[in-house]
Amino acid sequence: MPAPSTGVGAVAIWTSADQPGLGDQLLGRVIQQELLARLPGWRMTLCSPDGWRRPAVADGGLVAEPLRDRSPDELAAAATLTVVCSDDPFTLELATRLDPAHPVVPFGVREVPAVLAARAAFVAEADPAFLLDHVVGLETLPVRVAQLRQLGELPDGDYDVSEFPAGVVFEDRLAILSGARSVTTDDEHVAAACAALGVSCVGPAPRGSVTELRDELDRLAALAEKTLAEQGGDLGTRMAVLAEENHALRLAHWLLRERMLVERQRLVEPLAETWRERDEAVDEAAGLRDRNRELARQNEELAARLAHVESELSAWQGTKLVRWTRPLRDAYGKARG
Repeated sequence: MPAPSTGVGAVAIWTSADQPGLGDQLLGRVIQQELLARLPGWRMTLCSPDGWRRPAVADGGLVAEPLRDRSPDELAAAATLTVVCSDDPFTLELATRLDPAHPVVPFGVREVPAVLAARAAFVAEADPAFLLDHVVGLETLPVRVAQLRQLGELPDGDYDVSEFPAGVVFEDRLAILSGARSVTTDDEHVAAACAALGVSCVGPAPRGSVTELRDELDRLAALAEKTLAEQGGDLGTRMAVLAEENHALRLAHWLLRERMLVERQRLVEPLAETWRERDEAVDEAAGLRDRNRELARQNEELAARLAHVESELSAWQGTKLVRWTRPLRDAYGKARG
């Protein structure tokens, strides 16, 4: 993790993005986007215990710095402020070993250890998932639902959700929630996402509200600016070029995700047609196999009847009447000929 540039603040956001849970993927992204809106030009670094060394399918290509590669002193020196939005025991314990002068804010953590709560600048309890619309375009979710149906991940018509299909990215998980009739979960982050999407949910009540979340984010941004000023950072000399580059890179990443959605649609349509043709071919092949079995049965029946007739003919030809009258029949045949 590089050291912060002179005059430019840096926030380290500790997540569990190397895990597949919806909250693992969602919380850090929301906090990052909200802080970027409040602190333009600041560098926001997402981190997780193993980071890019253990990518998860659900992360959608997110690049996170590995926390295990740095000492507590290095981590504290590389950021103006650290936000912890992970329930991972390693991450929570590591946060307690940072320099006591370094501000740490647990955000959306289910159970903050007493040691961490005692040294934290403050504890933010509202669930960041309330503002999920800032990290995914809600207008794209119906398109994703249609694609997931074409891929066989979702049934046609209404459906209920109690668990997610394996191997789908976090945007697809949000799409699955958005199209559900109802959701049953024991994950409060999923419950908060359902509240944000207006979907009926049976599960734990999410903590906080949108208003409380925004207030806590404002407080977090103010703390970051105050800390940078106390550390000698000149807020007036933040580099405009850096801010523009940051914005351009994040916009490019957003557009790339949108393009991936379009490209998947282009892939899904012919793939769905191919699957339809395959299903028709399978049905046709099954019909041909049934017809072949019927023909084989008829052939066996005819063969059995022929064998029976040949057996009766042979028995008839062996009777005394046939043998003794044969010379007479031969003579009669010659006379007629």
